Amino acid sequence: MPANPLHTIMNPASIAIVGASNNLVKMGTIQYLNLIASGFQGDILPVHPTEQEVLGKRAYPSINDLPCAPDLAVLVVPTKLVPEMLEGFGKIGTRHAIIISAGFRETGETGQGLETVVADIAERYDMRFLGPNCVGIINTQLPLNLTVHPVLDGNGKLGIASQSGTYVTQTLPYLHKHGITISKAISIGNGTSIDIVDCLEYLGEDESTTAIALYIEGITRASDFLRAARRISSRKPIVAQYVGGTEAGARAGSSHTGAMAGPDYVYDGLFEQAGIIRVDSIEEVYKTGWVLASQPPLKGNRIAILTNSGGPGTAIATTCNKLGLDVPEFSAGIQEEVSKLIAGHASARNPVDMTFDLNMKTLAETIPRIVFGADEIDGVIIHGIIDTGFLDNIYAIISRVTNMHENNLLKLPVTDLEPLVHMPSQYEKPLITSSFFDEDDHSVRVLREKGVPVFDSPEKAAAAMGALYTHYFVRNRPAVEKAQYPEMPEEAKSIMSAVETKALDEYRAKKILRAYGIPTTDERLVQTFDEALEGSHAIGYPVALKVCSPHIMHKTEQGMVHLDITDDDALNRAFSSVREKDSGSPLLVSEMLKGDREFMAGMSYFPGFPPCIMFGLGGIFTEALKDNAIRLAPLGHREALEMMESLSSHVLLGPYRRMVPVDKDALASVLVNLGHVAIHFPQIKEIDLNPIIIVNGKPKVADALFVMET
Repeated sequence: MPANPLHTIMNPASIAIVGASNNLVKMGTIQYLNLIASGFQGDILPVHPTEQEVLGKRAYPSINDLPCAPDLAVLVVPTKLVPEMLEGFGKIGTRHAIIISAGFRETGETGQGLETVVADIAERYDMRFLGPNCVGIINTQLPLNLTVHPVLDGNGKLGIASQSGTYVTQTLPYLHKHGITISKAISIGNGTSIDIVDCLEYLGEDESTTAIALYIEGITRASDFLRAARRISSRKPIVAQYVGGTEAGARAGSSHTGAMAGPDYVYDGLFEQAGIIRVDSIEEVYKTGWVLASQPPLKGNRIAILTNSGGPGTAIATTCNKLGLDVPEFSAGIQEEVSKLIAGHASARNPVDMTFDLNMKTLAETIPRIVFGADEIDGVIIHGIIDTGFLDNIYAIISRVTNMHENNLLKLPVTDLEPLVHMPSQYEKPLITSSFFDEDDHSVRVLREKGVPVFDSPEKAAAAMGALYTHYFVRNRPAVEKAQYPEMPEEAKSIMSAVETKALDEYRAKKILRAYGIPTTDERLVQTFDEALEGSHAIGYPVALKVCSPHIMHKTEQGMVHLDITDDDALNRAFSSVREKDSGSPLLVSEMLKGDREFMAGMSYFPGFPPCIMFGLGGIFTEALKDNAIRLAPLGHREALEMMESLSSHVLLGPYRRMVPVDKDALASVLVNLGHVAIHFPQIKEIDLNPIIIVNGKPKVADALFVMET
C-alpha cells in the first residue's frame, strides 16, 4: 500500500506559497503570515512575479526560479491559474500540494471540467493534493499553521478533518475558549485527490491524536471509509457530524464542496457499523470529541455524581440512566466516609448533594478522592465547582445597597484544583464537569486549561459520559469476521443471464434466493386452472394465488393477490378474478404461511456506496413505523446479528407473548446471503423481501421483488 500523502503534507521540510504578497488583507498573505507566526522551522519560499521580498523574505519570480523542489506547494491564486501552477511544480519535482483556490466543481459543470484538468495534471506527475476549495492545515506538534486564523494552543490531542474550511479556521478562538486543543486539523475541500478516507487513515496512524472528529457532507468511497473507520474505532474514538441527509442539506453541501450526499439513515447505518459516534451539531463534534480525546476510557457504566445542588444532580442522573449508565447507590463504607464531609441534611448516597455548601475543597478534592479510589465507580461527573465568578455576582448585589468595597468583602478562597485535574490519569477514570459560569470564573478557566472538560449544562456533561460509554462497547465488540464470498450458484447465474426486463418476476427471484440458501415459500408456476389445482393439492391448502409478471410490481393494490384459499371452489373463484384483470401472465400458487411475526429485508444502492442491506419490521408496519436498520454489504454474521438487535422493536425477536424466540442465526444468514446476491449481481439495483414470516421461530420469505438496472 502506498504511503499516505498526508504524512508529507502535514510534516513538510519546505513550503512554497504562490499567492502571498505584501498586501496584508489578501488571503494568501494571511496564510503566509500564519505560517511564519506558527513557528514553522522549515524553509518558506514565497513565489511572486513582481515583488522581490514578501514581508521580509526573499520572493522568487516564478516556480522555475525556486532553489529546490519544495516538499509542499500552496496555491492561493485565481482559479484559472491553478492548472498552470500545479504543472509548474510537477515539472520541478514537487509531489504534494494544497490548492486553496475555489471555483471548481462546487460551481457547476465548467468548474467540474477545470477540476478534472487539475486531477489529470496531478496524476501525470504522481502528485497528491488537498483541495481545491479548502483553507489549509494545522499541525500543532511541528508546529505548522496554513489557515487564516492563529492557533492559540499547541501540542493538542484532538484530530479534526472537515469538509468545511470554517470548522478548522473560524472556530479556533471557540476551541481555545473551551480548552479544546487540537493535534492536527485538515481542511478537505472538494477532496479531489485526498479525501475523507485518506484523512481518517492518517489521523488513525498519528500518535499525537487520541480521538478523531469529522465533519462530513458526503462520502464517495464508503467501503474504504468503513474498513478504515472500523479498524481505527476499536482503539481510537471517532465522532462525526453528517449534514447532507436532508434535501436542503444535500443541496447546500453540493454547492459548498461538490459533495455527493446520501440519505440520513444510510449514514446512520454506516456510522453504527463503523463504530463511529454520531452527533448532531458542530458543538458536539468538538466537545464530545474533546472528552474522548482528553479522558481515560470508561471501563464500565457505574457513574458517581457530585454536586452542590439537587436539580443538576437529578438531571445528570436521569440523562445517565437514559443512556444506559448506572448511578449506583454507594456502598455503606463510601457513604460513611462522604457523610463525615457534608451537612447532616445532605445526601451521601449518589448523587452526592452538598446542598449549597460552598466548601469547594470538599466538592473538588476530598469527596472526589474517595469516589475515584472506589472500585465500585468507573467515572465521575461533578457539577458546581465555582469561586470567583460566584463571588463577583454576590458583590454586584452588595454594592447596590451598601458602600462596602469589594476588597472588604469576605472572599471565598480560590479553589486549588491541582489535585482534581490529576485524578483521571492517576485513577484511570474519566472526569467530566459542568458549570453555569463561564471563563469569567477562575475554576472554569483552570479546569479547561488543565484539560478537564467543562459543559454549560448538567445534561450535556452526562451525554458526554454517554459517548465514552458508547465507545466502551465499540472497543469491546468482537473483531469483524473476514467476509466469506461463496461461489456464484450456477442456477442463479443462468437465471440472471436471461433477464431482459426491468424487474425479475417473483418465481425466478425466489429461485435465486433459494440458490443462496435463503428459505422461501413452496410454490408452483401455473398457467391454467388445472395446473393451479394440481399445484394447490401438491402444496396443500390453504394456499395463495397471485399473478407472476416482471411488469406488475404492486400486485396487491391491483387485486391480483388472493390469500387463504382453503378449497377447490375458492381457488376457482380466485383464479377467475385474477384472469379478469390479466389474461396472459403466469400465476403463482404458494403455500399460505401461518406465522406470528413479520419482518422485511431489502437492498438498495446509493451514490458512492456498495449495496446497502436493510432489515426491519415487515408487512403492513414497514412504512408506518419505519423501524429499520441499514448496513453495508458484505455483512459478517455478527454484524447481521447486531443489525437486528439495533431495532427499537428488537424485543419481537425474543420469546414475546408466548411466541417462541426467532432463530436469529437463521435470520442473520438471510441478511448475509442477501448481501452476496447483491455483490454477485450488481445489475440488481433493488431487492425487496417483504414479508419475511416467522413460522415456529424460522424465517421464510413470502414475497420477493428484484428491480434491475434500467
